[in-house]
Amino acid sequence: MIDLCPRCRIQAPHRPGREHCPRCGGPLSVVDDVAHAMAAKAHPAAPAPTRPAAPAPTRRAPVPTGRFYRGRNVRWVARRPPEAIPIRRGPSGSRGPRLIPRYVYIPTWGLRDEPVKPDPTHDRIETSRARLLFVLVVAGTALAASAVIHLVRYLLLAVNRTQPLPDPLIVVSDWLIIFGGVAAFLAYVWATLAFMRWVMDLRAGAYEDARLLDPRRPVWVGVLVGVPLVNLIGAPLVLGEVAALRVAHDPSLDAERVGRRVRRLWVAWVIVNVTAVLALIARAVAWGSDSVQTGANALAMVIISAAVSAAFAFWLTRRVPVLFDAVTAVPVPKRRWVAVG
Repeated sequence: MIDLCPRCRIQAPHRPGREHCPRCGGPLSVVDDVAHAMAAKAHPAAPAPTRPAAPAPTRRAPVPTGRFYRGRNVRWVARRPPEAIPIRRGPSGSRGPRLIPRYVYIPTWGLRDEPVKPDPTHDRIETSRARLLFVLVVAGTALAASAVIHLVRYLLLAVNRTQPLPDPLIVVSDWLIIFGGVAAFLAYVWATLAFMRWVMDLRAGAYEDARLLDPRRPVWVGVLVGVPLVNLIGAPLVLGEVAALRVAHDPSLDAERVGRRVRRLWVAWVIVNVTAVLALIARAVAWGSDSVQTGANALAMVIISAAVSAAFAFWLTRRVPVLFDAVTAVPVPKRRWVAVG
């Protein structure tokens, strides 16, 4: 048994006492099967089939309105008419697992991550710093080799005080002294030029990040940094200006820590220059004197100056990368000891 509404064409299982459609409020018709339902929908003007006889209740309930069946405890199921159900096309049965779509190109309908454009100023600073570190290693190696050669020459002079040396050995030591001195001098010039280039790029990047103009011309910066003895005052002055500018525009930097690093660099640079000046003075005095002891003392001073300069070059390779870096974090231990009870 099915309750059918000829007006809005909905149907539901028959329920005794339900005489009106809960949707439109029209009268419901009770049919036996779906064929009667289709006939009733095809001929809505025909009289509806009679309902089966039922014992008349002693008290007739009031006619429910359309809103009576819209309560939350009543569920009305609407079904599509059979003639409106579309015919399923294609092979029947299970289709099996579907393949995951693959793309032979990158789809452009999703989110697109634009590549970050490289900063030419930052790249230039990194390049000049890498070049400076390489030149410092070369200069340190050349100065260390020069110190070793002069030390061998000093030992030969000490042996020569008691016994004569072969002429070929003296000639080889002379050429080694010349070669070591020329290599050390060229390495010093190369390192000075690389240091000048790094300081110029560093100042350009710092003032560009601060949106300011550098008050000093590159020529004067090169003079303050590259001229010997002048750079004793010019180099820390130029680096101090960069440090102050970076600390003012970068809250992660500690002014006291950066200033301490610059001061240490300046003190080491002063020591290197003082030993170099003393070695030059001792060498000039030895050239004007015929004393063997004076020449030996000058040679010892050259050995000390070359060793100090080599140590400064290797030390500088570790200090330059962290000169303007923030405070480093506490290192995490790679091995932890666990007490086993």
